[in-house]
Amino acid sequence: MGLLDPKQLELYQYLYDLQGYLVIKDVLSKTEVERLNSLIDIHAPVVPEDWEQQMKSHKAGVYNIYRFGMAGGSYASSPGFLDWGQPFIDLVDHPLVMEIMRLQLGDCFRLDRIFGMRMRKGMPNGRLHSDYGASEPFTKAEPGKYYPQPNHQALHGFGVAVFNLTDSGPDTGGLRLIPSSHNSHFKLPDEIRNEEIENIAICPDAPAGSLVLFSEATTHGTAFWKADHERRSLLYKYCASQLSWSRTRVTAPDQTDLTHKQSLLLQEPAGAHWFFPSLFEEDEAELAAD
Repeated sequence: MGLLDPKQLELYQYLYDLQGYLVIKDVLSKTEVERLNSLIDIHAPVVPEDWEQQMKSHKAGVYNIYRFGMAGGSYASSPGFLDWGQPFIDLVDHPLVMEIMRLQLGDCFRLDRIFGMRMRKGMPNGRLHSDYGASEPFTKAEPGKYYPQPNHQALHGFGVAVFNLTDSGPDTGGLRLIPSSHNSHFKLPDEIRNEEIENIAICPDAPAGSLVLFSEATTHGTAFWKADHERRSLLYKYCASQLSWSRTRVTAPDQTDLTHKQSLLLQEPAGAHWFFPSLFEEDEAELAAD
């Protein structure tokens, strides 16, 4: 049986489908948050003292200053921050993430890429964008014209689970989203993308220990960080089993015993059910046996 009763699951399904994102607080305990933060302190590269100058010159790449522990996607195949200890591996198949992602991606999905986000006070906005839909980077949508999503393109096949390790929200900055934008059939206007109109995107209130989930078709980005404390988030990006963002992968750490579900989540892309089994077969077999 899952963590959520049918009524909770029904509510989360409705809100996630409606908003394109979902915030669930107190998913990680204080002890879990402290353990993950202590491991980041040990393993993550130090933020350069001249980060502001580097960002202005793009010497290190803006996102490479924000990010740590990257694997898959735009980065090389590796375990990324999964190499830093069991607490990071345990989040790969966190039961609550599995239940919510199943609502979006079905029974067969995989972990496509990972990275952490870290921001210091004064670090600037990251541009609003969506990876799929009418406003994705290679869209053929024309400004102001209705855009029916082509059948050959992915739209809701990618979802993100964000574990917050410090407080974030309207007063701090961090993750920002335009609610319900995942269902828009119109291209994001330049006035919004270029920050000429305010208060369209929101920063969800997500204290340390919260889980934020969103569709990659939802317009999202990073807001200016205003807090004295550091922003810290871990992003696990999943996709339908037959899809992949790039040719690189999140790989298993050496000498680590993975659960059956974790092993499946790190498999190569393949057709659902034909070549990639359901992630939930064992769970359902145990439930039937009871």
